[in-house]
Amino acid sequence: MRTARMIACLAVAAGCVTQALPVPAAAAAAPPATTSRYMKTTDKSVAYNEGCAAGKASQQGIIVLDFGSPSISGVTYGTLLLGANSFRSLNQIEEAAKNFLWGYWSCSPWGPTITLAVGTSNYHGQTNYNHGRAFAQIVNNIAVWLSQKGFAGQEDAAGASDLELDWNTASASRAWVTGYDSNDMRPYYDYGDAAGCPPYGSCDNGWTQEDVWYVSWGSPPALPLPEIYTTNGSMAAEWYRLSLYGYTNHARAISIAGSLTQYQACIDAGSTCSGTNNRPAAGWGQLYAALNNDGRTAQTLPDSSDITCRRNA
Repeated sequence: MRTARMIACLAVAAGCVTQALPVPAAAAAAPPATTSRYMKTTDKSVAYNEGCAAGKASQQGIIVLDFGSPSISGVTYGTLLLGANSFRSLNQIEEAAKNFLWGYWSCSPWGPTITLAVGTSNYHGQTNYNHGRAFAQIVNNIAVWLSQKGFAGQEDAAGASDLELDWNTASASRAWVTGYDSNDMRPYYDYGDAAGCPPYGSCDNGWTQEDVWYVSWGSPPALPLPEIYTTNGSMAAEWYRLSLYGYTNHARAISIAGSLTQYQACIDAGSTCSGTNNRPAAGWGQLYAALNNDGRTAQTLPDSSDITCRRNA
């Protein structure tokens, strides 16, 4: 079993690394990577300062804020924050996201644009229809707030979920996606994996390529920003084959938003993450090359992001 969990952030990035298929060197330069974050707090000032830092750096593209696994306290939906296992309501997550966006707006020059992808996961917990529906609502609220503030010309909001095959069943994960789709104004990004899927055999934990296709692309709001952690290119090969699956079985290749790496998070956690510590340009290059080695799946792959769990965020 291969997993993408992070030491001290989520769990241990460990397990056997599958043998990669050879891919040619990427023919295009990787875009500058944004900094995504495993959030360990919903403190408004911390979120503002994190957004301000991204703005000062003129970061542009997709930024994921990962607030941990779906949860419920009484009748209140929320998440369990990474590491601390501490509950935060969806309202608290919404306010933290707004403050990040306010910080970015206040500190960035005019020109760079971001999509803030407010993230959870399918890691056990309340991965179900009702949580997905409730999560979509806070993303809707953020999008309306951006418009009211006049920030929408530079900033956009989206949902996100780290949908990993070994963390939950396909049926539970699809239920969350269906719930999100029932109430969405904005898309969500699947920044998870396709663990064990072709060309390496059957997808892990009873999932099928059809299931991964659905949660990452087939559902109307779904967009893929897959983890491309493995230095040998195996995760890039899985997502190429998944895009090809879309072409072969649904008359359209999956259009992938970009790549997500965990290079900085490995450093933050004091781990080498041997074999799963692609630098951002390397992960993007693997995926770009795999997709563009086949005319049926060729595409631009516009974004790159690297996730961190540094400081108090």
